[in-house]
Amino acid sequence: MPSSRYREARTLVRRLCRLPGEDRAAFKGKVARLREHFERFNVDVAELCQWLMGLRRRHADASRPGSFGVLGDFLLEPAIEGVESDEAQRDRWRLAVFDDVAGFRPADGLADRPISEALRQAMTQVAAEPPTPTARRLFERLARLEPAHRLVLLKAAAEWVVARYRRGVENWVRRHEEWEKEKSEWERRHPDLTDQVRDQYTAVFKTLKDPAREGLQGVRRKNPRICPYRRLEEKKDNCIYAGQKGHGPLCWKYDEFCKTLKERNPRFNERTFAEQAEQYLQGIANRPKHQILRELFQAARDQQRFSEQWQRYLRGLNLNESNLVERGRLPHCLKIGGTWEQSKCEWNPHTDLCNQYRRALVQFDPQVLRLEDQYREWRRRYLAGPRKPVFRYPSSRELPMPKIFGAGFHEIDLDRSVLRLRLDDMPAGEWLEFGITPWPRDYRPSRREVGITSVHVNFVGARVRVGLRFDVPHRASRFGCSQDEIDELRSRRFPRQAQDQEFLEAARKRLLESFSCHAKDSLRLLAVDLGLTGACAAVYQGRAHQMDVPLPIIKIDRLYAEPPQTRKKDETRDAPPPFDASSDPRGLTKEHVGRHLKRLAEKTADLAARRRTGPNQPVAPGDRDLGVLNRHVAWMIRDWIRLNAAQVMAVAEKHGCDLIVFESLRGFRLPGYHEMDPDKKRRQAMFAFGRVRRKVVEKAVERGMRVVTVPYFKSSQFCSACRREQRNKGQWRRNKREGKFKCEHCGCQLNSDANAAQVLARVFWGEIQLPRPDSES
Repeated sequence: MPSSRYREARTLVRRLCRLPGEDRAAFKGKVARLREHFERFNVDVAELCQWLMGLRRRHADASRPGSFGVLGDFLLEPAIEGVESDEAQRDRWRLAVFDDVAGFRPADGLADRPISEALRQAMTQVAAEPPTPTARRLFERLARLEPAHRLVLLKAAAEWVVARYRRGVENWVRRHEEWEKEKSEWERRHPDLTDQVRDQYTAVFKTLKDPAREGLQGVRRKNPRICPYRRLEEKKDNCIYAGQKGHGPLCWKYDEFCKTLKERNPRFNERTFAEQAEQYLQGIANRPKHQILRELFQAARDQQRFSEQWQRYLRGLNLNESNLVERGRLPHCLKIGGTWEQSKCEWNPHTDLCNQYRRALVQFDPQVLRLEDQYREWRRRYLAGPRKPVFRYPSSRELPMPKIFGAGFHEIDLDRSVLRLRLDDMPAGEWLEFGITPWPRDYRPSRREVGITSVHVNFVGARVRVGLRFDVPHRASRFGCSQDEIDELRSRRFPRQAQDQEFLEAARKRLLESFSCHAKDSLRLLAVDLGLTGACAAVYQGRAHQMDVPLPIIKIDRLYAEPPQTRKKDETRDAPPPFDASSDPRGLTKEHVGRHLKRLAEKTADLAARRRTGPNQPVAPGDRDLGVLNRHVAWMIRDWIRLNAAQVMAVAEKHGCDLIVFESLRGFRLPGYHEMDPDKKRRQAMFAFGRVRRKVVEKAVERGMRVVTVPYFKSSQFCSACRREQRNKGQWRRNKREGKFKCEHCGCQLNSDANAAQVLARVFWGEIQLPRPDSES
C-alpha cells in the first residue's frame, strides 16, 4: 500500500537587514548583540557535548557499540518501554532527567510512571560524581536559564552527538565486521602471501624515509607513490611518480618547444626535426658542422632553417650542444603519449623513495619478490581497516551550530518581512527586531501555506543568516517503504563496496513488493549517469525505455534560460563583452576551483616556510589561516552540488518519476588518483557526485520519490542493447573521448552518457550483472 503522508522539517535561509528608516549603527549594534549570544550558544552546546562524551568514557557498556551508559543513552534518545510518545513528550523526559542529575529540580516520575530502577541508579551515580571545573561552570550558567532554554541546549547537544558520533560508530562497527570477512577471504585465496611475507614487506615500508612527512621514518600510505620492484630492477630512468605523467621536465619543455614552433610555422614537423637532430648529433662528433649540414640538406635555405630551429631548441631546453654530442641522442621523449604505468619515458629519474625501496628489496629472496604485486594489493585493501569516526565539538568559527529560537522566543511577520527574537537575557515581552529579505516569489510552499516552528541564526564570517524552519507534508508515494529503510539497508546491513550487488537485490525486492501498482509496467524510473563534462538521465516506464535527457553537469554560477547579456551601466564607457560560457573563466567550473586550490597550496607552503622553527621543521598553517579562501572554495562546491541536484530533480518531476537510480560510487576514486600530479587533482576538485546524490535524496523524499544506488563498475563498457561487455578497450576509449558509444557486438550507436544511464536502469532490473570492482575481475 502507498505510504502515508510524512512531514519533514525544511529550512529557508534568509538574510537579516535593517528595518525601514533604521540607522546603520543601531542595526550593527543589534547584530553584535546577537552574535554574542550565538557564540555563547555554541560554547554551551560544546560543553554539554563534552559532558555527554564523559558519560561514554566512564559508563559505556563495552558489549554495545556506541553505548553511553544507561543515563547517556536515555539523554541521547529518550524512550520508555511500553509507552508511545511524540517528540515533544520525549523532550520533556530528557529535560526532567537532566535537571534532576544537575540538581536543578527533582524528577519523581516520567509519563505518570516511576523512573525505572536502572535509570534511577545511573542518575544517582552520575549526580554523586564530582563534576569537572568545566561542568561545574556550565551547570551554574544553566541554572540561571529558563527550562525552555535548557531544553534547546540539551536537545541540540544530544542531536549533535547522535548525528556526528553515535550513528557513525554503529556504522563503523558494521563496516569493520564486513572488512574482516573480506580480508580473511582474500588471504584464503592467496595462500602464498603468508603472514611472514607480509611482515617482511611491511617492515621495509616502516624503515623508508618519507619526504611527504618531512623525511620522517615510515611510509604510512596504503598505496604509496613508489614504483613496483619489477620496474626498479630494470635500472632505467622510467619512474611513474616523478615528473609529470611519468615524463621528465625536458620532455615537457620539448613538447612546449614543438607547440611554439608550430604556432609560428604550421609546416613545422616535429618528427622530421627530431630525425635530423639525431643525425646531426651522431655526425658532428667526427666531422665539421658545415660538412654535416651539407650532407643533411642540399639547399642553403634548409641549412639555415635547421640551424635557427636548433639554436631555439638549445635555448628553449637550456641544453649544451657539447653535452648532447657526447650522448649522441636527444635527452628526452619525442612525444608524450602514454601516461603513468604506460609511459615509456627513459629520461625520468626515480625518486629517492623509489631508490630507497629498491635498495631495501635487493636482499629479498626471488620467491618473496615474486609476491610483491600481491602484497601491494593486500596493502592497498587491508593494511588498515575502515577509519573510526572522529568526534568534533561545535565551534562558532570552525564548525558552528546555529542558535535556535523555539516557540515563545520568536515572532515573524512574513507579510512585512519582520523578525522578532527574544534573547536569553531578555524578559518576556521584550524583543530584538530585524528586517529579513522577503519570501521568494516563486518558492513553494508560499508564505501563507507554512507556519514557522523555529528560527535558526548562524554567522558565516561577518554575515548573519537566519533559517526559517517549517514542516512540509510529503507527497503521497506509491512505495510502501520509506527512504530511511533503503538507507539503512545500504549503511547497516550492506555497508561495504563489495556488497553493492547484495544491497541492490535486497532494496529492489523491498521496493517492488511495496509498490502499489504493477511495477514492471507502471513504475516510472529515472536512471542518472553523472560525469565531469556532462551527464544523462534515462527515463523508463517499467522496463521500457522512454527517452534520454542530457544533463550539463559543469555549469556557470546560475541557471539561465539563455546566456545573459551584460548591461550597460555607464553611457560614457564601452559596454563589456557579452557573457560566453564556453570561454569565460568565471563561475562554477572545475578550472575556477582548481585555481583557488592552487593558490591555497602556494600560500600554505609560504606560511609554513615563514614559520619555520628549525632547518627541517616547518610549522603547518592552522585552521584559521586562509579561512576566507577556504570558505569560498567550499561555498562554490556547495553551490555546484545544489545546482546539479536541482537539474536532476527537475527532470524527475517533469516526467513524474517514482524512483531515481544512481551509480553507487562507494569506495570509488578517480582512475589512478593516487598517481595524479597535484594539478590534475585540483582539476578534479568537483568530483563530488556522492553529495549530489544526497542532496537529491533530500528533495526526492519530499516529492514522494525514492532513491537507490546500483553497482557502477564498468557500467560505461556494457551495451544497453545487447547487454554485453566491450572487449576492445582501445576503441571504446577513443569513442568515449568523442562522446559516443558503438557496440562491437551488435553495432548499437548512441551517446556514451545515454548508454551508461540505460545500463544503470537495466542493472536495477537485474537484466545486466556488472563485475565486482576488484583486481581479479
